[in-house]
Amino acid sequence: MDKIRVRRILQLVSLGISVSLFVLLIQGTLPVAHEYCPYASVCFGVWKIGAKFAPFIFPAAIIIGALIALSSLFLGRWFCGYVCPLGTVQELIYSSRKTKKKFEQLIPYKVHKRLNIIKYIVLLFTAVTAYLGAQYLYMKFCPVLAIAHIQNITIAGIVVLGIIIFAGFFIERFWCRYLCPYAALMNAVQKIADLVGIKRYKIFRNIHTSINCFNCLNYCPMNIDIGYNEKISDINCIKCLSCVRQCSKTDKEKSKCIYRD
Repeated sequence: MDKIRVRRILQLVSLGISVSLFVLLIQGTLPVAHEYCPYASVCFGVWKIGAKFAPFIFPAAIIIGALIALSSLFLGRWFCGYVCPLGTVQELIYSSRKTKKKFEQLIPYKVHKRLNIIKYIVLLFTAVTAYLGAQYLYMKFCPVLAIAHIQNITIAGIVVLGIIIFAGFFIERFWCRYLCPYAALMNAVQKIADLVGIKRYKIFRNIHTSINCFNCLNYCPMNIDIGYNEKISDINCIKCLSCVRQCSKTDKEKSKCIYRD
């Protein structure tokens, strides 16, 4: 079984589990979404455990979040491309367009680079407000909370979900690219890995056999400038293999494109 098919299976399994959890949360069978959300440890300030925060510190969420963050040391943002239900839903939204022709790049690359900064601002904002005990400032905007507790959804939650869905129809993985704070956290972990010399899984491009058709660049959902580079070192790479799938070379050569550095 090839890596692309394995990825699809993992995405569907993860989405199925997530939908089941959301149904149980909406029904009230499960108490709160953040008990299973990997970003919950940041949202509620795991470093400031006390009587005020104790009800919100969920062991499962902390363990899941820590494992994903640590795995990004070696695998980069694999979670975004293989497991995250929001990422999978965004792929489905983008692929649901009646036209199969990929939209031309709507955002200039220089603007795209600047927009990438937003997710780091969101990460910093959530971390600081959590430390100050002011989670209410962003909980109304949380898309996970909006879906899991839709019966109590706020206007802010509706607006955020609307933006994610609408923008996701025109811009592939809009949330993953520009807004997701957990993506920013995984990127920060990768930067630390680079500083200490930890090698991580990367997708390589055979510059000797490449015909420079740039299909890999045109179909990258994260808008990474692959260009003439031999390896994709960009920390925003989600290892989705879209570049490999769109490569104009043979399947046999595709299988040789991917290996760990």
